[in-house]
Amino acid sequence: MEGGSEKSDVERMQRLLSEVQKNYGALLAEWTELKQELQDDHDQSWGMHGEVSISSLSVNKDDLSQLATEIAQLKQNLTRLLTSNMTAASGRVEMLEKDYWKSRCETVSNDCKNEVNYWKSRCETVTNDCQLEKESNLKLRCEIQQLSEQLVQQSDYCSTLGAVSCTLLWRVSRCEDSIQSILIGTKVDEFFGLLSSTLQSYVSAYKSEWPEDQTDETQFILALCGIITNIAASAYGREFLVTNEHGRAVLDTYFTALLEAPNGKSAKLKNLILMALYNVSINQKGIRYISSRPGIISMLSWLLKDETEVENRINTLRLMQSVVYEYDNINIKQELQEIPMSVLQQLSKHKNQDVQDLSLELITDINSLGTEP
Repeated sequence: MEGGSEKSDVERMQRLLSEVQKNYGALLAEWTELKQELQDDHDQSWGMHGEVSISSLSVNKDDLSQLATEIAQLKQNLTRLLTSNMTAASGRVEMLEKDYWKSRCETVSNDCKNEVNYWKSRCETVTNDCQLEKESNLKLRCEIQQLSEQLVQQSDYCSTLGAVSCTLLWRVSRCEDSIQSILIGTKVDEFFGLLSSTLQSYVSAYKSEWPEDQTDETQFILALCGIITNIAASAYGREFLVTNEHGRAVLDTYFTALLEAPNGKSAKLKNLILMALYNVSINQKGIRYISSRPGIISMLSWLLKDETEVENRINTLRLMQSVVYEYDNINIKQELQEIPMSVLQQLSKHKNQDVQDLSLELITDINSLGTEP
């Protein structure tokens, strides 16, 4: 309604302006017509014989005064009318501007409120989703914890079962007659593969923090290696290990374990491995396979210097002596100079008689090989 009133006021003001212009135009036309009539009257009175300037035309003083008064009144009324109309129009324009900006602000405010409400709704939705996600994650963590506990229990059970089973098999393998029965089974290759992967994983996992020997996992590993040691103690077992692909993989895993397992803490494991390798070296094919491995002399020399256990030093000296006998092997000829003679001299004075004897024998063998052409 307010917008319609403003529109009608503007239209009325336009009509007034139009009427003023029309009156002014009529007045101007009357003045022009009056001048023309006066000119015509003058021409009729004086004829066409002479010309008289309209500037010298005589007009009744009262008429001229009345005309001047009317013109002054028209100017005054026109100015007043225009001024009042312009003032009113300016006021209306200001009001219209205020109303427009007020309406605009209300519209913007409503838009902002709507947007705020929209984002509030989105925030509530996301918050609910986040809460549900937290609850789901908590539930999953609980399930993971339960599964982890079950996995630990299962792992402990498997370790215990493996330790018990392999310990029994270790004892059975001490009888030489049982070795052939073990090796002719259909699962022997799978057993060798299981031993290699298990030993490699064990050494890789615990080489920085070696576990105690009393744990089921360690007992399981020791029993596995003990079985191989007993197999290598028999002639049939040594031959089988060297000629079987999976058996040679076990020997390669043994070399890796000797290098990566920490000295001292893994004394029992290294003792079983060294005994197994020495037993294999008794076989002709076995000693050739061991001697053909690059760096064998360097590894045994390192063990001899760093190992403190007497049994491990004895087995290392025995294995080194077997390797040195394989002098025809080109790898052994190249690595013979790496044997620490100073360490052998010290061990030749060791308090253990076996260490003394083996050290002296090895020194003698090395010296005799050094004098050969």
